[in-house]
Amino acid sequence: MSATARHQSPVLGTPAEHEHLPALVRSYLARSLPAGGQVPATVRVQQTGEMRQRPGGRLMPFRATEDFSIDRVAFSWRARFPIAGPLAVTVVDEFADGQGRLCVSLFGIPLKTMKGPEADVGEAMRYLSELAWAPQAMAENRELVWREVDERTVEVACVHGATAVVELEFDAAGDIVRANGTRPFAVGKTFVSTPWGADVSDYASFNGTRIPTNGHAWWELPEGRFSYWRGHINALELVEQEA
Repeated sequence: MSATARHQSPVLGTPAEHEHLPALVRSYLARSLPAGGQVPATVRVQQTGEMRQRPGGRLMPFRATEDFSIDRVAFSWRARFPIAGPLAVTVVDEFADGQGRLCVSLFGIPLKTMKGPEADVGEAMRYLSELAWAPQAMAENRELVWREVDERTVEVACVHGATAVVELEFDAAGDIVRANGTRPFAVGKTFVSTPWGADVSDYASFNGTRIPTNGHAWWELPEGRFSYWRGHINALELVEQEA
């Protein structure tokens, strides 16, 4: 699924266009985006990392490409998990048009597919939690609803059938360091609302866009924290609108 935009506009716009954003977010964008220029259709990042499927499970290395839409809530994460030689499991995790989907394949044959209301909410929450990797979307995506919580926390939400809500936490310097919320967690064939979040760190600039380069995602399970994903951003590309 390709994440493409409908129009282009100046990256930061005018102060009047960003009055709906909390002061924390406006300050963050001033540090994260280059002055002037055009909004891309998509922010594309290249990642390497490792993840596990269950507590105590084996860590599996991956390489992934992730696209973030700038003017709507949509993303596509396409990962390759090597097994042996050229053999690899591929994973597509995505959200678009109000629907989320996770598909695991081998040799192009689907091994596992997850979709439905819980996937819709969970994948929309993933987009919201990863906005630090696409600050252009924070500035330009009018599907996002913002609320200031306190001097270091803002809430960002979107509505696609069900409402997805994530809190973004900032450090004393004004950088996003954590995203968290309550997300559906699969327990057998049912889903349980479970605290979930991700920490980000080590900011660097790519093509004038300043983002965190390291991330760590986790669930707070009854038996303790389950850290399931660690990733590093190796590159960022601003993809212009298709003709």
